Formats: sequence, C-alpha cells, structure tokens
Amino acid sequence: MPVFPVLTFLPMSATILAGAFAIVLLNRYASNRRRPHELMWGIAFVLFAVGAACQVYADVNGTWSPMTARVYYLTGAILNVAFLGLGTMYLSFSRRVANVGLLVVLLLVAMSVFVLFTVPVDQDALKQEAGWKAVTTMSTTPRLLAIISNSLGTLLVVGGAVWSGLVFWRKRVMKSRMIGVFLLAGGTLFIALGGTITGATGLRNHDYLYVTMAIGILIMFAGYLQTIRPEPVAQPRLREAERTQVAG
Repeated sequence: MPVFPVLTFLPMSATILAGAFAIVLLNRYASNRRRPHELMWGIAFVLFAVGAACQVYADVNGTWSPMTARVYYLTGAILNVAFLGLGTMYLSFSRRVANVGLLVVLLLVAMSVFVLFTVPVDQDALKQEAGWKAVTTMSTTPRLLAIISNSLGTLLVVGGAVWSGLVFWRKRVMKSRMIGVFLLAGGTLFIALGGTITGATGLRNHDYLYVTMAIGILIMFAGYLQTIRPEPVAQPRLREAERTQVAG
C-alpha cells in the first residue's frame, strides 16, 4: 500500500504555491489587459507545479515511472525558467524583441518534447530517490537542454531586472516595478541556489530542493505583486494636469 513520506510535504508545498501563483497570473491575464508577461509567468508556474507534483506522485508510489521522469525533467528542469525569462522580456523589453524570444522558446519546447519522449530511460535509475535522473544516464542531450534553458532563462530574468532597475532609477519612476523585478530575479536565484547546494554537498535526498523552491516562489510572488502595485505619485500628477487644462 502506498505511504505518504513526511518529506513529501516539501514538494507538495511547492506544488500548491506554484499552482496558486499560476492561477492568479492566468486569471489576471484573462480578465485584465492580457499582458503577455503575465501569461508567460503563469505558464512558468504551471510548469513548476507539474514538476513538483511528479515528485509527490513518485514519493507516494515509492518509485518513478518513465512517464513521470520524462514529464518532471521537461517541466521542472528545462522549460520553467525559460518561460520566466520570456515573461521578463515582455515586461522589460520591446514587444518586437520579446516576440523573437517567444520564437526561440517555442523552438526549445518542440526540441525538448521530442528529446524527452524519445530518449531511452534507465530502468534501474528509476528505482533511486532521484529517479528523474533516469532520462539523463543514457543520453546527455536532456541535460544539455536544461543547461542551455536555465542559463539563458536566468540571464534574462537577472539581466532584465538589472536593466529595468537602472532605467527606473535613472528616471526616478516606477519604483514599485523596479523593486518587483529585483525580487523576481532574487527568487529565481534562490531556487537555483537549492540545486547548487545539493550538488556541492552531495545530498542524496532531492526533496530538500523544494525548501528553496517554495521560498523562491514566495519571493517571486511578492515581486509580481510589486510590479502591479499602482504608483502613488501618478494620481496627484494626473489631477494637477487636469486642473491646469481646465484653468487654461
């Protein structure tokens, strides 16, 4: 009979947080001004939630299956940070530049789906705690795709934050958005920190990765809330302009 390991609460918390964040983002996208960065970030957090849910499923069943390993690696290791970076492009750069990024990400999605669902799976590795590694032991292509995606995605998130921060600071405008993009970058780096610590310390149980993932998601959610926070100086300036127009 399947059991519920105590440490499964860690990936489960990440699943719930990422899923809730995705619902907020996608709901705002559908009901508001259809801002593309909200759509891309919403997709990113759906991918976070799916990846963490695969870990929960494997924990409860006591083993990984080829399907859960493939889906976990596709959503949790390759595509999520790419969509985070794409969302930052739509927030910080011109629509034309961001659309080029969209084409690149869609190409990455097509390549990743093809590779992950055709690569051979190591059946013995599925029985280990980090059974998702079964898709990388017999082929290095999935790992290469993950390195490329995470490197570029993180560079875009952090680079977009730095760029936006410098622009907003120089013009003394959109302070809330500047804080928001820095928090988004910080949350992304915090999630990456979990993988770095695990790799450096040799921890065998990768459930501990979900501690930094859950905290990182909360930091990014706080950052997103800052990006949509109205600027307090906008309304007084608008009223002053209206008075000037009426007086004239």
